[in-house]
Amino acid sequence: MVIRGWRLEGSTANAPRDKAGSQANGRWPASFFVLLLAAAAASAGQTAILAFLPTLVDPARGALSSSAHDFHVASLTAVHPLAALLAAPLWGWIADRVDYRAMLRAALVILALVTAPIGLVGLPELYALRLVAGTAAAAIIPLGLLCASFAASGRADQARRFTWLTAFVFLGDLTGPLVAEVSAAILPRAPLMILALGIGAVGAALCAVRLPRWCAPCIDGGDLPAPTLGATLILLFVTIVAGGGLAAMHVNLLLTRSAISLSREEIAWMLSLCGLGMLAAQIFHGRLDWLVTMPRRLAGLTLGLLAAALFLFPVAASMAELSGIIVAAGWSSATLRLVTSFWISGAAAPSGLKLGFQHSAASTGQALAPLAIAIVAPGAQPLVLWGIGGLSLALIVSLPLAWRPPAIVKSSA
Repeated sequence: MVIRGWRLEGSTANAPRDKAGSQANGRWPASFFVLLLAAAAASAGQTAILAFLPTLVDPARGALSSSAHDFHVASLTAVHPLAALLAAPLWGWIADRVDYRAMLRAALVILALVTAPIGLVGLPELYALRLVAGTAAAAIIPLGLLCASFAASGRADQARRFTWLTAFVFLGDLTGPLVAEVSAAILPRAPLMILALGIGAVGAALCAVRLPRWCAPCIDGGDLPAPTLGATLILLFVTIVAGGGLAAMHVNLLLTRSAISLSREEIAWMLSLCGLGMLAAQIFHGRLDWLVTMPRRLAGLTLGLLAAALFLFPVAASMAELSGIIVAAGWSSATLRLVTSFWISGAAAPSGLKLGFQHSAASTGQALAPLAIAIVAPGAQPLVLWGIGGLSLALIVSLPLAWRPPAIVKSSA
């Protein structure tokens, strides 16, 4: 395997690197940890607002009919990923042609600016802020993965970096609702102001550190081939189902016509519990090499777990049952997101466009599931969940037919 070195911005030329892809001291640079915080900030901005949507839609508690209230809650949930699914491929395409670092930094600043006024604006403005936030997040997460690929020293190091970055995405899912609750206690009229300040601080830190301009080093020859078109399409569909299943559960927690009615604090706890399951999945996979050595089997088993969670969610009769199902769904969605982003991204030439499409696929599921729940008749929400569960089972059968990951050959060196 031949390594072609590229100079890192601000690094010593051709500084020796260890097997972890760091400098000779065996540690990842500070810039990577700031990148992890950027990924967490992007996801926290999405989940932090969810528990507040019922109140933001209808502050007077009764001014809107039940159906209109639930429609706006589901629609506002869907606007963010809808913007992301449209914008992510565009940002990835641009990042393959210009300096992606300026886009990444600007997106964090924009996300902070549109998060701060939440609670101080009316319903039309809230839709606009959610739209811009989704557009900004569509740049942060895929470009963060692209940056991690550029800094990796090989396929195994790329897997480790992807796992850590995805872990911090889900750490943001875990902490976002909790930070929002603290912020709301201090600033009730602007419940996300403290979170917005945190996102802005991460954006400032990202402007201060040095990120790799190009791949350093890229893999040239002897590396794993890029997935075929059929494999890429099936992985994108897995991404859609994983994102859609989890989003459908989240929206069901918010609706007034759901079987189990939860308070805002209980909703925030459930969202954080889901984030905890996601984070636990990344820690688990960070200690194993299944992502590289047995990805198809891992994806199949996880799709089965997701299907079970989707079938059981509508019939959960207690908070304990609901908590267990939420953790299982979070674990499944996080694992599938990691598998698909890693294998779609490619190895020899990491592609912003491919990562953009993968993020767009995740956003597609996150947008379509809430919209489906918004338009179905009262009491029919379980059909949406069971339909996504059925798709998960169908994908288990389809994976061996469309996706055959190449065998990993370990170097004797």
